[in-house]
Amino acid sequence: MNDKSTTILFDFDGTLAETMMLIHRVFNQLSFVYGYRHLPEEEIEMVRHLTIHEFVEHVGMALWKMPVIAIHARRSMHRDMHEIHPPAGLVDVLTRIHNSGDYHMDILTSNRSKNVHKFLGQHRMDWFDEVHSTRRILSKKQRVKKYIREKGIDPKSLYYIGDTTVDVESARLAGAQSVAVSWGLNTAEVLARANPDRLVDQPHELLDIFPT
Repeated sequence: MNDKSTTILFDFDGTLAETMMLIHRVFNQLSFVYGYRHLPEEEIEMVRHLTIHEFVEHVGMALWKMPVIAIHARRSMHRDMHEIHPPAGLVDVLTRIHNSGDYHMDILTSNRSKNVHKFLGQHRMDWFDEVHSTRRILSKKQRVKKYIREKGIDPKSLYYIGDTTVDVESARLAGAQSVAVSWGLNTAEVLARANPDRLVDQPHELLDIFPT
């Protein structure tokens, strides 16, 4: 059990790292392998308005192939992680939150821990105590629940910050508080429909939730 009253659990892709274009490139490379539709760049903004289930239907991806595709994609991303940067202004905000000493900060991601650690090292984002990885794409509910059990914390003292409706729903179903950020995969409009506890559009707005 950590000795801080509030724990912040961060998603990685789209939340801490601007991986959208890298994911798009890898996604299209694998489309020829796994038989789903190539996604033109001009459709990227449109699919940001879709939930993960709507997106899967849009590109004609078989649900049963998703875990294998995700594993392949994570491996392919490692080579190009040096191209990825944090959203503008986020590093300064998280530095303030960390330096306050009031919050325990971890990461829960569907990406590989190896990719996350490479990114954190490149950008000197060394405030996180642990990086937890899950292979589940459609829901992280069970993994968030496991995290709560392992840490021995009150679910209501946990904030899960993510950029997709999956992140919002996973936090809520695990009894944690959800913070949705609109600078990642899903737009503010589709995130709002998932009813997060908080919805922020700019990194500095996190300081309203986590004062320092």
